[in-house]
Amino acid sequence: MAVFRCEKCGATKEGRCKPRKCPKCGEQGTMKKES
Repeated sequence: MAVFRCEKCGATKEGRCKPRKCPKCGEQGTMKKES
């Protein structure tokens, strides 16, 4: 499992694939993988 963080609001989400949009602020394309 990877952790993805929203560049806009800082929300994090765990998952195997990158979310298309942030679950918190709804912004598309801001989810980046954290190492």
